[in-house]
Formats: sequence, structure tokens, C-alpha cells
Amino acid sequence: MKLDREMEMLLNEIPLLHHGGLLGGSGDAGADDDADLSFLIHELAAMGVVDGDDEPPAPPAADGLGFPGFIYPTKGDSLVASNPFSIANYCSHMPSLFDPVPFDATGAADGWDIRCSPPPSAPPAAMPRARCKSARRKNGAMAASPKKCGAAAAAAAAKPHGESLAGLRGFMYHVARDQHGCRFLQQRLDDGKREVDLIFAGVSRHAAQLMVDPFGNYLMQKLLAVCDAGQRMALVFTLTADPFVLVRISLNVHGTRAVQKLIESLRTREEIRLVVDALRPGFLELIKDPNGNHVVQKCLQSFEADDNKAIFDAASIHCLDIGMQCHGCCVLQRCIARSRGEHREKLVAAIACNGFELAQDAYGNYVVQYVMDLKIPNANSSLAQQFEGKYIHLSMQKFSSNVVEKCLKVFKEADKAKIILELLAMPHLERLLQHPYANYVIYSALQNSKGSLHSALTNAIRPHVELLRTSPYCKRIYSRALLKK
Repeated sequence: MKLDREMEMLLNEIPLLHHGGLLGGSGDAGADDDADLSFLIHELAAMGVVDGDDEPPAPPAADGLGFPGFIYPTKGDSLVASNPFSIANYCSHMPSLFDPVPFDATGAADGWDIRCSPPPSAPPAAMPRARCKSARRKNGAMAASPKKCGAAAAAAAAKPHGESLAGLRGFMYHVARDQHGCRFLQQRLDDGKREVDLIFAGVSRHAAQLMVDPFGNYLMQKLLAVCDAGQRMALVFTLTADPFVLVRISLNVHGTRAVQKLIESLRTREEIRLVVDALRPGFLELIKDPNGNHVVQKCLQSFEADDNKAIFDAASIHCLDIGMQCHGCCVLQRCIARSRGEHREKLVAAIACNGFELAQDAYGNYVVQYVMDLKIPNANSSLAQQFEGKYIHLSMQKFSSNVVEKCLKVFKEADKAKIILELLAMPHLERLLQHPYANYVIYSALQNSKGSLHSALTNAIRPHVELLRTSPYCKRIYSRALLKK
């Protein structure tokens, strides 16, 4: 219990430093305030609450997203690590997060955030740090009061931006996952190319984890908007090394936005090819997912038809499965709209071949109606052949009755005549007139017929005028002026 209390007190000090504006605020302070936040973070690292980028990597363990080492505490887990809390840790010297560290371009290229400068061989003589703020005040040690944090923030803001960022060396990933730290880094991205290079060097190898983080994904989106071509290609290589990583990021509620931003920022055919190839194994899952379908639609919107060939092929093969799903039917219609030439012909033909099954589905009927509105002769002819002899069955269903109405509007006159003749051949036409769905088909038939065919239809309906007056489903048909005469 005593150990938990000590850890809780250390954790409570960090928000005070954040709200005091240490990450880019204003005020006056000295180096002792910078060391205070640094000491707190390193104490938490010693207790196992956070890990520095410079520590040896833990054995890989797949989390829910499949990223090695990306671990969240579960309910009931203790936040106190197996490492014992030792007073010796208080005496060890660690460099401050915000102390100015000269930036070395060569070091950045080698991944300068991986290793921090080693501590001095001989720690300076210092009094053991008190374990609570009240004891530190009594001993004359520094205390993380809000007043002092405001003063320390001014010193951090007064430092050159490059130096304050360099002071985050080794902990840039943890800062990016914090609400205030992420905002601070986003602001620094507006300061120039040097700051962009510093932040990129600090977070690029953690791109997959940050893209699914509630705060880190915003930093990654902005970084993608300001980074140069070489840095963008480096991120693409990192994210596409394992294809399933990019698919899992796209399925995440935060990751989907970051991946869409990545797709928007791609400029070269090589970048596009790498991203599409990485998404290819999960196209079917992405199309049917509430988050992933937006990634596929962004590809369709941002890339040329030839670059989206893999998407069109997957949609053609799985059109029945995709079209009968709430998100898939929207993606399938977008695929038709964005495809050209042989890709479009192949996709429309695949949908038309499955028209009868799709027409009876809650979502698939919209896909069939979309294809019919294109008025492609071969597609409509294929659908007419499948529906022939089944129009009464389709008219008495909730979803397919909409398709029959569309047939009466867009089909050729010969095909319309076949529909109306099949309706007239019904032994008990009054059943269709009183049906909650078929009555709409009869009404559409009256609207879209003419000549002798229209007269035959009205003559077949007139004997049931008394029924039309009383049935709640026949009022639309009875309201036709021709039937009242």
C-alpha cells in the first residue's frame, strides 16, 4: 500500500507540470524545474509505469492489433511493475527531458531517439530525494507546485524550439501519446523544417502504434501533411513491411483517419503500389467494416482507375457478399462510379449475374437499382431474363418490389409489357391491389404504361373499385383520375 501511495503521488505531479505550461507555456524558471519533470518520468520508468525509448526492447508480444510490444494494462492489473522501488533510484543522475541537447543531423539519420546519452560514470553527490512534496519543502528541495510549474514553463518556452525538442530525446513517443504533449508537438511542426525533422526522427519508428492512439493519430496526420517526399516514403516502407499491420490500423477507429490521411498524401506510383498491395489481403474485411470501408473509399476517390484495379477485381469476385452488407453496398456503388472501361464492364456484369439474389436483399436491392439506372443494355437485358416469370413473387416482397418499380421505369417497352402482362395473368388481381408492397407496383404500372396495355390494366382494376375505396393500401390506385371515370 505504501508503494502504491508513493507512485500515485508521483503520477499526480505530472498533470501539474503539464497544466503549468511546461510543454510550451510562459513564465520564469531555472534548470531545476526541467529536472523535476525529468526526474518524475524516470522514477515512473524505474517503477515500470513508462518505458524510455532508450531502454532495451521487451520480448515481442502481439496485442489486439498485432503490434509487438504494444501492451495495455487489463482490469485488475497492478500498475506497479515488478521492479522494486529503491531509494537508490533517487540518487541516480538522469539528464533532464528539457535540457538543451545539441542536434546532430548524422545522429538523426541513424535513429537518434533509439539511444540516449549514457549517464555519467560517477553520480554527483546529492542528498536523497524526499518521497513526498511536503517533506521536500521541509528539506529545502524543489517542489512541483503550480506556481513553480508556471515559472518553469516560461523557461521552456524561452528556449529555442530546436533545443526544447532535442530535450525530448528518448521520450518523444511517450510525449506524442499524451494529450498535452501531442498538442505541443503539433504546434512545433509549424515552426519549420528543422522541427519537422526532429519530430520525425523521434516518432517514425513508432508510426504504427501512434496511428491507433487516441492522441498520437492526430500528430501522425499532421506529420504526413508537412513531411517531405523522402520522409513520406520512409513511413510508407515502415507501415507496409507487414501487410496485415496496415489492415489492422485501417480497422481501428483512430487508425482509419490516419490511413486516410496517408492515402491523401501519396504522390508517386511506387507509394500507391506499396499501400494498395499492403491493403490487398484485407480488402473484403475492410469493405464490410464500419471503419475500414472509409479507407477503401478513400483509395477509390484519390487513386486513378488503374491503381484501383485490385479493388475492382475483389469487388467483382465478392459482389454478392459485399452487396448484401450495409457498408459493402455503398462501396460497391462507389466502385462502379469510379471504374472505367473493362473494369466497369466486368463489375457490372458480375452484379447483373447475381441480380435476382441481390434484388431481394435489404441492401443489395440498392445496388441493382444503381446498375439499372446506368441503362447499360447488356446489364438490363440480363436482369430482365432473370426476373421474367418471377415478377409477382418479387412484387410481394418489401425490398424487391422497389426493384420491380425501377424495372417499369427504365426497361425497354417490350420488357415493360412482359411485366404488366405477368401482373394481369394473376388469377386474383385483388390480392395484389390489397398487398402492402404489390400495390405500389400496380400504381407504377399505371404510371408507366400507355396505349392498349394501359387500357387492359385499367379494365382489369375497375371491377374492384369498391375494394379500392375501403382498403388502406388501394387509395393511391383509386386516386388515379382515369379510374374514377
